[in-house]
Amino acid sequence: MKRLDCSALLVAIAACTVCRPATASDPATATMLFNEARRLVAAGRYPDACPKFEESQRLDPGIGTQFNLADCYEHTDRIASAWALFLDVASSAGGTGQLARENVARKRASALEPKLSKLTIATPTNVAGLEVRRNGEAIGGLLWNNPIPVDPGSYTIEASAPGKKRWSTVARVGPNGAAVTVAIPSLDEGEDLAPASSPDAAASGAESSSPPEPSRTVRALALGLGGAGVVGVGIGSFFGLRSIAKHSDYESLCTRGLCEPAAGPIHDQAVAAGDASTVALLVGGALIAGGAVLWFVAPRSPGPDATPRAVSPVSRLRLAPALGTSSTGAIVAGEW
Repeated sequence: MKRLDCSALLVAIAACTVCRPATASDPATATMLFNEARRLVAAGRYPDACPKFEESQRLDPGIGTQFNLADCYEHTDRIASAWALFLDVASSAGGTGQLARENVARKRASALEPKLSKLTIATPTNVAGLEVRRNGEAIGGLLWNNPIPVDPGSYTIEASAPGKKRWSTVARVGPNGAAVTVAIPSLDEGEDLAPASSPDAAASGAESSSPPEPSRTVRALALGLGGAGVVGVGIGSFFGLRSIAKHSDYESLCTRGLCEPAAGPIHDQAVAAGDASTVALLVGGALIAGGAVLWFVAPRSPGPDATPRAVSPVSRLRLAPALGTSSTGAIVAGEW
């Protein structure tokens, strides 16, 4: 299985344009949707065609469908999404020896680069435990203070931190290479959100023996990450088996280097399933690892007879992609 193109992966994370792993395999319906989308494109109805390409790709991923979806995005001014998909098509095609398709996809991506609109989220350095979201999606720390390609449109930017008041604004990013920067200020002090002790406990001076709130939050997050990781590994295993089956079907149609016409689409399906398996296994493994780290670093609750001490919760913890020239992984980083 080939490695994903690093630049395409970065934009997929930043702009949320990556195609989601299929939840079902339905080649017949996918082919019908693809043909309908092509007819709409021929009529110039790109806004109607794009959702059909998306669903066709979800049901039966393929390089050809992905290329057509990228073209559709370009014609509907979703330049960042188109650019990322063209790069991914080029990477997939290069890994399977389809040099002509790779060259075309790379040229299309290069032509879009001057038109990329970018959004920079500038963050303060003195806010512990800062969390940033864009349209409800968490943005990892590696993407802060960097211009990230995005499609034109409106983006709700939110910032929060323990003991601070939540801050939000709406950023409007224009087309044709627009560059917008949103500066998050130092957050104002807010009310203490820790649960209040009972009146009897306050009168007697007794301390609550329940676990500190940071411990509960971190452990809940750890369980959530671990569960999502298990699901990701399961999806990766499913697509891995599908890739092996498709590759076996492909080989059965080839004899002494000569392949039947039907072998080409089956080969594309095998490669696409392998790509989906690689992504799902990498993400699933990273989530499981992140959950394990969170679980073990979560602050423990002292026993009732223990000497009171200051609890030092994780002030900033983030899971972010690690991109290299020959590998893809994840980084779990934190500050205590």
